[in-house]
Amino acid sequence: MLKKKLLAAAAAALVLGSSLTACGNAAEAGSNNAASGEAIKFNWGTAQGSYLAFYVASERGYFQAEGLDPTFQVFQTGTPLLAGLESKSLDIVTTGLASVFALGQGIPLRYITLEGDASSAEGLVVAKDSPIASVKDLAQAGKIGVPTGTCAQVSAYHAAAAAGLKYSDLDTVNISPNLFANAFESKSIGAGFSWSPYLVDLEQQGNKLIGFDTEWVPGGGACPEMHAGRPEFLDAHPEVPQKMLRALSKARADINADSNVATQVLMKRLSVSEAVAKETARRYIAAQPTLQDELDAGTRFSFTDEKGLLAQLTLASETFAQLGVIKTPVPVDTLKAALDSRYIKAAVAAGVK
Repeated sequence: MLKKKLLAAAAAALVLGSSLTACGNAAEAGSNNAASGEAIKFNWGTAQGSYLAFYVASERGYFQAEGLDPTFQVFQTGTPLLAGLESKSLDIVTTGLASVFALGQGIPLRYITLEGDASSAEGLVVAKDSPIASVKDLAQAGKIGVPTGTCAQVSAYHAAAAAGLKYSDLDTVNISPNLFANAFESKSIGAGFSWSPYLVDLEQQGNKLIGFDTEWVPGGGACPEMHAGRPEFLDAHPEVPQKMLRALSKARADINADSNVATQVLMKRLSVSEAVAKETARRYIAAQPTLQDELDAGTRFSFTDEKGLLAQLTLASETFAQLGVIKTPVPVDTLKAALDSRYIKAAVAAGVK
């Protein structure tokens, strides 16, 4: 079974890589179009996630209305996304901690803005008949589903610490959260760390939700989902981040006016039930900061405060190093340089919220 999955993953990466190569001239075309006043063409890669504002802006044509003409590439994992950045086949990306791996591999990347806080909807779920009542009982979990190199593994590492355990004390199984339901059913695992919508879906299937990252990960979580770009592309097209921020702001205004907008777009994009989409959207919306919050000191999502996004990214990097997922943590100066607040400052100065 594992061999089949690996072969399938390799085949998928090959197909996606071919697709990226085929559209690799989009950035050059975008430069020519910008000069002529036409829509700016570029390649935008996204990992799979609950990206509320991004999905709404895409569905409602807000990026196009701002004069952007992106070619979207959706990836199931971060590996082909990193390959696209390294080969310069991707210009903009929307992802979680794959950005940390990119910076750790020396791939230039500059953060533009936060899309959402995955930690607000990520946590520990156990089988319906499990004796576990809190994270303190983690030693009784048996086999635990933990996807390697993800936000969920960061969560599991710190949950173990909260339970007075080492991560190595846990009996972990490296499987993706979309496989947890079958694994619970077959009793292959008794617990799992997952992000949403999978976490919410598992709870609504009758499994027990024990808690969220905010309860045991230092600082309240370490899984920011970010929009970022290649510095070379952003320097050549400084107008693109401003257009992106305006489009995303319109989408967030729609969501704040009617949360059902987010529910419907998650149902469409992630093929989940209305109940799952509604609860996932609710948790994301409740945690969503404003652009001003991303500038202000004293918030978890600040680009300018070392206790903000820098602390989250540093914690994730150091955790991956402790787990042996990466050899050494990404230098703090590298992370700090990537958190460039110029685009948010310009947007806020122009009245974008």
